[in-house]
Amino acid sequence: MLQYVIRRILALIPLLLVVAFATFMLSFYGPGDPVRLIMGENWSSEEVYQNLRHQYGFDRPVVVQFADYIWHGIQGDFGRSIIQRVRVSEMIGKALPVSAQLALAAIFLIAVIGISLGVLAALWHHRWPDALISLFGVILHSIPAFVIAPIVLVTLVLKLGIMKTPTGWHGLFSYQTFIAAAILSAAPLLGIIRQTRTSVVEVLGQDYVRTARAKGLAERHVIIWHVLRNALAPVLTSLGLTFGFLLGGSIFVESAFAIPGLGQLYFSALRASDYPVLTAATIVSAFWIMLLNLLIDLLYGTLDPRVRY
Repeated sequence: MLQYVIRRILALIPLLLVVAFATFMLSFYGPGDPVRLIMGENWSSEEVYQNLRHQYGFDRPVVVQFADYIWHGIQGDFGRSIIQRVRVSEMIGKALPVSAQLALAAIFLIAVIGISLGVLAALWHHRWPDALISLFGVILHSIPAFVIAPIVLVTLVLKLGIMKTPTGWHGLFSYQTFIAAAILSAAPLLGIIRQTRTSVVEVLGQDYVRTARAKGLAERHVIIWHVLRNALAPVLTSLGLTFGFLLGGSIFVESAFAIPGLGQLYFSALRASDYPVLTAATIVSAFWIMLLNLLIDLLYGTLDPRVRY
């Protein structure tokens, strides 16, 4: 298993370099000039412009700039924000834990609700509870977050008066975080429900399940210990990919609720053309998604003893 982990980690390096290079090139050749943003009101001074280009190393070949960026990035230095003039690593260090906690809360809701509804749909497949659960998932998946969030905020704050401070970060166990996580988990819920239903229906037809029932085991025992353990492997893959998406893709929800996470940081940097922040945020998000996929693959052996590395 150790050799498998080492091979996977080594395989992540070229993939991460490709992502970093593509992101760096998009930033380098993208619209807007970072030097002009730094100059501000002095943008018309050609002498100042050339001096700043030389100071920040923008007059060097792009390959040399990328190599220098990677070398400093390995050491945790992603440069400085063009707009805020602070270290990008410090900005990401503050935003990433917030997004991770929000994504963790959302993935917990997705796992609990999605797996439970998927199991119920599988046990009642081709009957009315199955159709009702599928309809519920399709409705949630069809309504985007930028529609749900304003409706929830208007209803809870203006109509019902339940919430007074719906925005900001108040910790993992606050009601603001729960509402934001619930909105964030609405769209991916359908995929987990369908994946769980398909896996459970497939496992229910296996011989060892019929044997367990023939032995007189309680249905609850059969479902939990014989069906779910073998059916959750593909569901776990979907959850891992979903968690990576939530970690780096919660841009609108974090912006709507003023949550100072990675999504809001990315959105603010995108509006301001803050290329160092955009590049670093993309690379960090890609790294976490790759790392989560590796961890999910390693958990396969725990759920299914037949898996060998």
